[in-house]
Amino acid sequence: MNRLFYLLLLFASISDRLHAQIFFLRDTFCSNQLIVVNGNVYGPDRPTGTEIIPGGAANGADSIIEVRLVFLKPALTRIEGNYCVGDTVRVNGVPYHAGFFVGKEVIERGAANGCDSIIEVNLKFFPKPIVDIVRPLCDGDTLWVNGKPFSAFRPTGVEIIPGGAQGGCDSIVRVTLTIIPLPFFELVDTLCPDEVRIINGNRYDRNARSGIEILKGASSSGCDSILYVRLAFRNSWMSLGDDQEIYYGEEACLKPLFSFTPTALNWSPSIPCADLSCLPYCQRLTENARYRLEARDPYGCVLRDTVSIRVRRQVPIYAPNVFTLHGAWPNNRFFLSASPGVVQINRMLIANRWGELIYERNNFPPNAPDFGWDGTFRGQEAPPDVYMFWAEVLLWDGRTEIVSGSVALVR
Repeated sequence: MNRLFYLLLLFASISDRLHAQIFFLRDTFCSNQLIVVNGNVYGPDRPTGTEIIPGGAANGADSIIEVRLVFLKPALTRIEGNYCVGDTVRVNGVPYHAGFFVGKEVIERGAANGCDSIIEVNLKFFPKPIVDIVRPLCDGDTLWVNGKPFSAFRPTGVEIIPGGAQGGCDSIVRVTLTIIPLPFFELVDTLCPDEVRIINGNRYDRNARSGIEILKGASSSGCDSILYVRLAFRNSWMSLGDDQEIYYGEEACLKPLFSFTPTALNWSPSIPCADLSCLPYCQRLTENARYRLEARDPYGCVLRDTVSIRVRRQVPIYAPNVFTLHGAWPNNRFFLSASPGVVQINRMLIANRWGELIYERNNFPPNAPDFGWDGTFRGQEAPPDVYMFWAEVLLWDGRTEIVSGSVALVR
């Protein structure tokens, strides 16, 4: 009996089921939306299910709802980047900066599927380093910062170096210079006439008496020093005269001239007496000579001069080429003239064109008309003609020379 009862109940239940109404709920939603079906909540974590509404059908049977939902994920965008302190980045109208650099922005229905668009913001803000250059600078020097000159004309300023810091930020350089003026000095002095000063590698003398020198790093601060040079020169002078040329055995005299009274004289080569009272100094020379004199003036200046003496080796001996018995004295005599290098004429002979000796004399001085030929032969006037002469002369150093030639005797 009981078994039959249960079978009847089961059949009745199945029959009711067969008459129940079944509905399908299919739709698409965004992940941030929730749907309530039959008092139950459906969302991204529960997109499907079966709901039974007892007696919900028109025939009094149950209503069955098959829930089949799709929940779309929102569009996700991440914004990351490096920025500099002071920069501002706006995302969805919200400003992000060094004090607010992480956040999430939701743009309603901003995605292509109509759902929200989510933007995750994670920014880094690097500081802009400030470098202070505070230092002294010598006047006239230039400090270059970021390709810009800083000097006495522009001692302060700010330079921006694009991308010079971490993260590509700009570097800020603040320049503050203290300009050190260059010390200057004067060099004023009076020098000797031929004195030379080398200052800072430059030559100063009578032809270059003044100038401005820059002495690198010479001041106590390490800056350059400026030196004004102004020199004067004493007017003392001394001269040994022009170079000389003499004949062998002649005297050469040294006659220095001074614009001052020397306090000391130094000859090279030395002379027997170097005192002023011994001047002029004269000496016979047989070879070239060169004398150098150093004279000290009352101010201690030493003046120098040289003179060269060239000695001509031949001794000048002069013989007239014509004379007459009736001429004025001493033109009525044939005699030999010579420089002081000739001591005497050892022998002189005169002959006519046929070689006949008509005059002879030994051991007599030169430059003496009384010892010459008077134009006579054997007490008679010699006929006008051309006569030949020959002479041996003695030089002051003991050497001898032979002199010969012709002379015309005229009426």
